[in-house]
Amino acid sequence: MGLGNRAETTDQRTWLRLSGLVILAACLTAIVASRSLEASRLHSRLSVPPLYDDVSYFLDAVRWMNAAGDQSIFASIWDLLRQHAPFSTLVAIIGLGLFPGSYTGPYLVHAVVVFAFLLGIVWLVWRRPVLEIAACLIAVPCVPVLWHTVTEARPDLPSGLAIGLAAGAIVHRGVLDRSARALAGLGVACGLAVSIKPTSFFAVLALFGSAFAIRLFVDCIQAGGVRLSIRKAFSALLWFVLPLIATMAVLIGPALVETITYILTVFVGQRDLWTTGESFWAGLLRFSIGGEGQFGLHYWFAVGLALMLLRLVLAAVHGRAALLDAIVLLAAVMIAYAIPSVAELKTYFFGAMFYGVFIVAMVLNGCASLELFEALLDRFSLGNEIRRYTLIASRVLALVFIVQLFVRHVGIGPISTATPLSAQQQESIRLATERLWTLLRDMTPEQPGPLTIAFSSPYPVTSATIQLYAAQARINLVMRNELYHRTAQATGDALLKSEILVLSSSIPHTLLGPRVGDELIARMDAEKGLCLLDSQTLPDVTLRVYRRGC
Repeated sequence: MGLGNRAETTDQRTWLRLSGLVILAACLTAIVASRSLEASRLHSRLSVPPLYDDVSYFLDAVRWMNAAGDQSIFASIWDLLRQHAPFSTLVAIIGLGLFPGSYTGPYLVHAVVVFAFLLGIVWLVWRRPVLEIAACLIAVPCVPVLWHTVTEARPDLPSGLAIGLAAGAIVHRGVLDRSARALAGLGVACGLAVSIKPTSFFAVLALFGSAFAIRLFVDCIQAGGVRLSIRKAFSALLWFVLPLIATMAVLIGPALVETITYILTVFVGQRDLWTTGESFWAGLLRFSIGGEGQFGLHYWFAVGLALMLLRLVLAAVHGRAALLDAIVLLAAVMIAYAIPSVAELKTYFFGAMFYGVFIVAMVLNGCASLELFEALLDRFSLGNEIRRYTLIASRVLALVFIVQLFVRHVGIGPISTATPLSAQQQESIRLATERLWTLLRDMTPEQPGPLTIAFSSPYPVTSATIQLYAAQARINLVMRNELYHRTAQATGDALLKSEILVLSSSIPHTLLGPRVGDELIARMDAEKGLCLLDSQTLPDVTLRVYRRGC
């Protein structure tokens, strides 16, 4: 066979291999999306009107769509980049545009994020045998974080997956010998990952900077020492950092002041409202063996740790270079874990950075362990056929085991959601939201200008949901969330500055603000100049609507 025919055959095999893996990734994504959306319709966000934080991005999308027809393309792009999270707003725009009259679209578009993540996994382990890559592709959607990415419209989980891929791309092989073009592309990719959730850009830059510095330092050691490689290392650093900064400047720069203001407000000004009050050690374990880690990673956390340990043992047998590569990846995982763990403010979504990096590390460690095991077999006096069949058998067994896990836990098993709602909560939210919107949509203000409505709680009616309905109906309503006051007195005084007051009774909750609903209702019932417009007594909460000046 001539060289031309061999090259053609190789190209055909490459395209066949790539096509098969892309089709597999698409099928897995379709299953995950279908099962996740089904669970959401039954037990989560799609069973009720839009809730925080998702409704905020839906509202931004509707406002942008309303204004786009009267603006130039440049003005529309500029307005999009000035949003709180342009990525999530864009996803909402696409979803609402594709599925008008429904809120399923933005969640369905998030399936594209899962698909892209799976393709990123294929790219990272492309050199491994196809059975290994297929096993990785099927294993990854078994991790609950992938399901939750579809059932949430906020940027946290897509950001976590993108950060995981970017961190994996930094550390999975040396950066010192990469071309300038490859390093620039890596910098742009990292800039895109940072920009998905602008309010976390300080933390993500700390992760990427640390991971790149550690990888570069190890490369210099392996190249003969830092002094001999300093010029080349400095050049590699510039080729990575400058495109990263340029990408961030374009995507985050237009709203940089607002982003920093938001970070300072939440992490400094409102820190006492958001902190959990747990001990340092409890917080340190929260995203691993704690509730959030178990919820997002389930038993895959133990699997990932086992693969990490296995790689370290096998790498120690093979020598310094393999061991250093394993340590670099381990360092990146530890940094991604430490950043959200040491912060005072903690939610399940704050751990997204760690979840994404951990999943990618699990894949890289698994493939590296099999590669090291394969090299270890070469040291024994085994025939080529025995060695070949041993490796094929191990890969087939691993694939079969992972397939049955996927079938049990994703195909036919129960799918968890990141925002579970009980049947009672669903009923309360639906009834209260519809009734309040019906009351407000035809109401006219006493004074010239828009009607001003103040809320004391985000449950059972989210103020942004009413504002979303108003934006879709092109009605001008002004919402005031009086949730951030420390006392009932301050909250009541702030509520009385609006024309319409929406108050919820005190309920056991983990929502922002003190449980002072009953005290506020008692005060407003006795307040002169207020009249009661509506009162809803639901099994878990009472909702009162007052009007000032009637």
